[in-house]
Amino acid sequence: MTPRERVWAALRGGRLDRPPISFWGHFYDRESSARDLADATLEFRETYRWDWVKLNPRRQYHAEPWGVRHRYTGRAADKPTLESWPIHRPEDWAGITERPHDGGALGEQIEAVRLTRSGLPPDVPLLATVFTPLAILREMVPNPDDLGAALRARPQAVRAALDAVTATFEPFVRELLRAGADGIYFATVDWATRDRLSPAEYLEWARPTDLRLLAAAAGAPFNVLHVCKSRNLLFELADYPVSAFSWAATDATNPSLAEARTRLAGASMGGISHDGALLDATPERAVEELRRALEATGGRRWLAAPGCSIPPATPPGTLAALRSAVESVPLPAEPRS
Repeated sequence: MTPRERVWAALRGGRLDRPPISFWGHFYDRESSARDLADATLEFRETYRWDWVKLNPRRQYHAEPWGVRHRYTGRAADKPTLESWPIHRPEDWAGITERPHDGGALGEQIEAVRLTRSGLPPDVPLLATVFTPLAILREMVPNPDDLGAALRARPQAVRAALDAVTATFEPFVRELLRAGADGIYFATVDWATRDRLSPAEYLEWARPTDLRLLAAAAGAPFNVLHVCKSRNLLFELADYPVSAFSWAATDATNPSLAEARTRLAGASMGGISHDGALLDATPERAVEELRRALEATGGRRWLAAPGCSIPPATPPGTLAALRSAVESVPLPAEPRS
């Protein structure tokens, strides 16, 4: 099978020659321009021959149109540090207005999608990363608690800002698809977790704008919802119109892959602990997680992947071992009719 045939078959629960697999992470020293990000992504994909590519941009690009800036050290393993942000006083929320969807950092990401698509084999699907509007709004304050307090203290001002962000990103999402993305990887980041919001609060504050951006991506064959963090709200978002759901399934506070088989209409993406087994000096535990994920899913409607973006310290030998393992793990037998 080609990578695209394999991924599409996994999404619909069809027959496979082997599980599709992909990993992604930040290139902190190579994510500050479209060309650098595309080149780093293409080199990483070529090294391991992943079945699909998730373009993994700098986290803060979503909020840069509103003045968010980070400082980089130039070293591959160093996360950037926050340097400036737009919300310092309650009245600053009024400054979060609609921005051009194809200028500045947003235009750069559209170009990164074009460059990556043109460098990939045609049969390798490509995902573009987009945060949910509430997650984008969070980047405009120093920490999530600041936004949480504003939701309660200044709800009208925050709603207006949330609408402006959503209006900016609706045409941006459509432009990403025109640039060559097969769908969006739609990430909730800090917010779809009971540690931050109750299910009712998420329904009130995030769901309407989430669905607006997913409507902008409607018709794309490979939209993915990534539900971040522990104690997540995965099943509360199970009706979101996506092809696959990504989450940290090895986290004991989250739904397991086995539970998801009966609760999610879309495919499951994950099964390898991005902050656990992947960081071991040897690959044995990560490969065992792969085997357990295959057993839990029966190899149907499952894409082998990390629970979240992988750390720069992930040993290359572990990634190579996982890529090799999917070639040899036996798929479950087809059920008899």
